Amino acid sequence: MLHKKLLPASIAAVVLLGAASAQAEIGANVTLATDYTFRGISQTGERGAIQGGFDWAGETGLYAGIWGSNINFGGDASTEMDYYGGFAGETGGGLGYDIGFIYYDYENEPEFDYLEFALGLSYADFSVGVNYSDEFGDGGPTYIYYSAGYSMSLSEQFSVGFNIGYTDTDQDDFWEDGADTYMDYGITLGYSAYELDFALAFIGTDLDDVDAADDRVVFSISKSF
Repeated sequence: MLHKKLLPASIAAVVLLGAASAQAEIGANVTLATDYTFRGISQTGERGAIQGGFDWAGETGLYAGIWGSNINFGGDASTEMDYYGGFAGETGGGLGYDIGFIYYDYENEPEFDYLEFALGLSYADFSVGVNYSDEFGDGGPTYIYYSAGYSMSLSEQFSVGFNIGYTDTDQDDFWEDGADTYMDYGITLGYSAYELDFALAFIGTDLDDVDAADDRVVFSISKSF
């Protein structure tokens, strides 16, 4: 299981370790990153981020978790907490599926909070997904986010991943450059050693005149427990 927030910044999945019971597993993760970039847009003013979370997964495919990060939008909010859950599994033919939700909670600025529903499919090294929210923040637009990715192992320690996404809102001029849609993309090189996961990612968007959406390189170090 991989928290959606980590996809652009790290190629490494959250590994669930330590059985809480015969039916469930729990795990934790922590990440240090040079930037918290979500769907191509910096959430920390292109500054460093400390992130972490806890996951629970049952044998039936049900899962739940919590994840948090520092943020900087220039307002009162300094922390984002995400609460998520869903159902995931794999068919006998090797098709993976994940149906869930994510609630984004912004400290001191509840007008930014929103609920998102997600559907993901994967097969071998390929994945696609659709995320939907009927209100992006208090009174904000409806949007759909389409994503696709490909990852492959180069060796026992090295991996590479590619991702592309498309955000479509129903509000004209929603973004600073006057766009109501935009595309994000990324290439991530991963390296695992000393029980740590290192990632170097090139991330960008096709938004013009939006400083937080400029092309950038993000480096992160993650640890799963």
